[in-house]
Amino acid sequence: MHGPAAGSPPVLPSGKMVMWALAQVMSRPGNTISEVEAARGRTCGRGDRTQRSYEHASVWHGSGKAVEQVANILNLDRDAVLGGGILAVDFYQSVMAQISALRARGCIADWRAGGRLGVFRLADPSRLPAIDPDGLRPPSHAETSPDTSHAGLTKSFLSILSHGSKANTYKFALARAILEHCRGGYRNAGPDEGESILRIPYEYLADKFLRYYWHQEYVLHMRQNYDTKHVPHAITKIRGVFGEGTPGDYSHLDKKDVERARKLILRNVFGHARSKTSIVVPRFQKIPVGNRTVEVRSFYDYDDDEQAIKLRPEAFEFFQKNYALLSKAVLIEWTKFLEPLNPTLPRLLTKIESMSAERQSLTKYHNMFAPFTDCCFYCRDRLEPGYVQVDHLIPWTYIYDDNAWNLVLACQSCNCKKSNSLPEDEFRDGLVERNHRHRGEIPPLRASLDMLDRGRGWEAEIHSHYQTCLEYGFGTIRLP
Repeated sequence: MHGPAAGSPPVLPSGKMVMWALAQVMSRPGNTISEVEAARGRTCGRGDRTQRSYEHASVWHGSGKAVEQVANILNLDRDAVLGGGILAVDFYQSVMAQISALRARGCIADWRAGGRLGVFRLADPSRLPAIDPDGLRPPSHAETSPDTSHAGLTKSFLSILSHGSKANTYKFALARAILEHCRGGYRNAGPDEGESILRIPYEYLADKFLRYYWHQEYVLHMRQNYDTKHVPHAITKIRGVFGEGTPGDYSHLDKKDVERARKLILRNVFGHARSKTSIVVPRFQKIPVGNRTVEVRSFYDYDDDEQAIKLRPEAFEFFQKNYALLSKAVLIEWTKFLEPLNPTLPRLLTKIESMSAERQSLTKYHNMFAPFTDCCFYCRDRLEPGYVQVDHLIPWTYIYDDNAWNLVLACQSCNCKKSNSLPEDEFRDGLVERNHRHRGEIPPLRASLDMLDRGRGWEAEIHSHYQTCLEYGFGTIRLP
């Protein structure tokens, strides 16, 4: 059951349905009284003698947790009934009314903590009202029943990517992480292969988010938000751990920093619905149906307490068999989301697709320029055989291509010092002069300059790339 259509009054499950679901909750194992109270940030008070005999038994339920579990059993829209709107207040009061009814029947007993109620256990199961679940109205609308056929899964997946509500790129990152799990899941299977390949721990997802967003933040310098005051938690936690001046290779990071960042993402992005830190997992499968948004669990169920999602077998097979096509769909939609935020960033799709800087050999460019210079482009010292390196004057992680117009020969010292930074603008002007000087002598250089020219002259394009690279956060360094 999901939220009502716009303009219509709130629709809540009947009292009998809530009572039936609450009875299911009360019949399940709970927590000790200390655990329930600790979750509320307080120490437990002392109950009466009977209650104290249950102090260490896992039979206690907090009212907030009970409301959440009732919503899960009834398959309700979590944002609507556990959020901050009118429907959430009405639903909470509905559940509490049924708790009061069970208390009046003598079904449940309260633990009195400093005079506060709201922690209770099932005292007398025989007094629970007899409710036939088959006679209840189904708790969800027909359109929320998952269609796990190939066509149904394809439709749902593409609808999530292209039409689902998104404040950031989390849904794309989650889709990519799930796909990568399914592609290699069979290699990671344990003794119980069927269960292990369907279960995806939140820790795995947090690690993937760290890798994706670290690469986009520090290597590619991508802008993620229109509203800079509401930067995604994954980005703020990464920035908080690694700060500025991070090396351009993930493998160079301090392992303790990596682990700290992973734990922060796990806590703040894949936490728990009750603390409003489980953000993307419960929202991923929500798709627009008419003028409403409904959750259709076509692909997985999830358990914040267990910190894992469990894929449906049909979904795992669907993801595994269609990995290549579905991955392309994710990358295309991810790119479309980021393009307005990064309108001048070249080769955006290729950058999002790449998880590491996959570099090609530049030997041919060394052989191309060597006959025309024997000095380092930056320090002007003589180049020693065996120590000559080819450098992208405008960093490769911005240009993302090996263009002859952007390549110079440098000594090992200058190339290492420059790394992923821009040289000062005098070297940009020197690059333009170099290209003018040798354009007629080196055919591949002339071809790359002709390709660069978009009608206003290739010189202007080089200046534009240099300036935009600066604006995207690439710093300058003084050379030599």
